[in-house]
This record gives sequence, structure tokens and C-alpha cells, in this order.
Amino acid sequence: MSTWLVESTNPALTAYGNVPLFHRRLKLFESADVTRPDVSAAASDSRLSPARRLLVIHNPTAGRGERRRLAAVLTALRKEAVQVELHATGSAGDAERTARDCGPDIDVLVVAGGDGTINEAINGLMMRERSPALGIIPIGTTNVLSRELRIPRQADALARLLADGRTRDIHVGRANGRYFSLMCGIGMDAHIVNRTSLRLKKRIGKLAYILQGLRELAAGLPRRYRVEIDRSEVVEASSIIVAKSRFYGGEFQLASQADLGKPEFQVCLFLRGGRLSTLLYIIGMGIGHLDRMPGYRTVVATAVSITGHDGDPAQLDGDCRGCLPLEIGLGERPLSVIAP
Repeated sequence: MSTWLVESTNPALTAYGNVPLFHRRLKLFESADVTRPDVSAAASDSRLSPARRLLVIHNPTAGRGERRRLAAVLTALRKEAVQVELHATGSAGDAERTARDCGPDIDVLVVAGGDGTINEAINGLMMRERSPALGIIPIGTTNVLSRELRIPRQADALARLLADGRTRDIHVGRANGRYFSLMCGIGMDAHIVNRTSLRLKKRIGKLAYILQGLRELAAGLPRRYRVEIDRSEVVEASSIIVAKSRFYGGEFQLASQADLGKPEFQVCLFLRGGRLSTLLYIIGMGIGHLDRMPGYRTVVATAVSITGHDGDPAQLDGDCRGCLPLEIGLGERPLSVIAP
């Protein structure tokens, strides 16, 4: 059986252009005699999903290091008995449209990108009645979901996982109709994301968020939001993060009890406002003891309503998507992902 690769013929979806190394590595896909290894019985907590055809969504303007990582994974996939098709994104929303419209012959939709591109793909997949599994090649500014799922970064291990990996179901959230897999944030968190310069983010990465956070902290504008939890408890908070993931910003632990596999949220309530309380929250998160900070509380919930300061931005998985008021609940069905 041959391993082969197809590039999109759509002019809006071009590959890496004038990147000789990338194209040289793609040529390795043209012919290779490989056989598919036998697949064992499914384990109790996951399913084996032989990936016969992979559709890889990637950003052709990614940085040099990210191009090298993707090329290395594609080269490693040459050793696996799979078919790989590449689709390059041309603008915002392309990943969502590709995920929504890809054919029924695709076994795994693979996103080579960060959490923002993965979020787009998830929204496309959740709009389908039946969808392929989601695979991840972690590149980009942050990759919180890949860390949460323990996706390997070594090219050979990642290629084997994508080709013959196990799938697991995760439960995503939905805020005003848009899905998220990691978190929905309101308040300080969302204002930082909304006001961070995209140009600066491309130049210095996560440091751009830190600089904008310092500006927000210096401004110290007081905000209070009304949070209704499971239609029973009502509290006021200065910031709220409705979490599906334990991690925040890549390496900081925000909600230690959050679990992608459970149909529930961890609602993180920052009850106190002001510069001093915000600074204590930041220090607590940095040293791994946010849960010990005064005015911080987490609540398990399946439905959350947030009002106050209508029009304030909401961040979903690290990008601003929508605004207050917000109605947050769980997705209608689980999403299948490739994970160890």
C-alpha cells in the first residue's frame, strides 16, 4: 500500500509557496511501500481509530520553526499507511469551513496550528451530524488543548498517534452558539485578549499578553458582573472564567478539577476587584496556589448565565468571540479526538 499526499487545487488554499525545504520533504510522499500494523482491541476508556485518510489544515504563513515542525511530522507520516491531504488556510474562518464541509471519506481532520485555529475547526466539526475525529499537530503561540490531551511533540510519535491513535471523547462548551474546548473568559482576561496587538503577538508571542495585562492592571477599571450558576445560585464577580481545561496560558493551572471528559464546567470566580486583588490572583496563579488566594472560588456547573456591562468582550479559547450578555452550556454531543 502506498502513502500519498494531495495538495488542494483551490488557488485560495495554496501550500507553503517558496519554501524549498518544505517542498523537498513533501516529495518523500510520492511513493513508499508500507504496511499498516495490526490494531488491537479497544481499551475500556478509549477506542482504536485506524486513520486511513487524514486532512491536514495548516497556515502557509506560519513561522520558520512551525514550518519545520509540520514538515517533520509529514515526513514521519510517510512511514505510516495513510493518505494525507493538505489544505492551507487563506483567511479567518477557513479552518471552520473546511472542517464543516470536508467529505465523509476523511477519517481524521488534523489541525496544524494553535488553539485559535483548533477552535475554528471544532466549531466546523460540531456543526456536522457526523464528523471525523480531530487530530492536532501542535504549533502556534499557545497549545493548551494539546497539553491537556498530552499530545506528543516528537514527530515520529505524533505521526504514529495520528495514523493509528486511540480516540477519546471530550465535552465542549457553547457560549451564545459558539463552541469552545478550553475556556470562556469575561472581565480582565477577555479585555487583555481583546486589546492585545496582533502584530505584537506575532513578534513576541505570549509576552504580548503580559504587556497588555500590565496596562490593564495599571488602568484598574472596576467591573462587576452578575453570574447565575445552574439557574439556582447568583453571585457577583470582577472576572469569570468558565473552564473545561485545567491549564491557562499554556503552563499555569487555573482549575485543577477541570476534566475535558466530563460533561461539566469548573466556573472560576474572581470575586474581588481592584489592582491589589488582581495582582494577588496573578501571583497565586504563577506560584500554583491560586486556590489559596482570598476572593477566589470555583464551582461545578453545567449552565452559566453572565450579565452586566453589555457589550463587554468574551474570549473563547484565547480569541475574542462575542460579547455580553452570555448564555453558556455544554455542546449537544461529545467530540471525538485523537489522543494517547
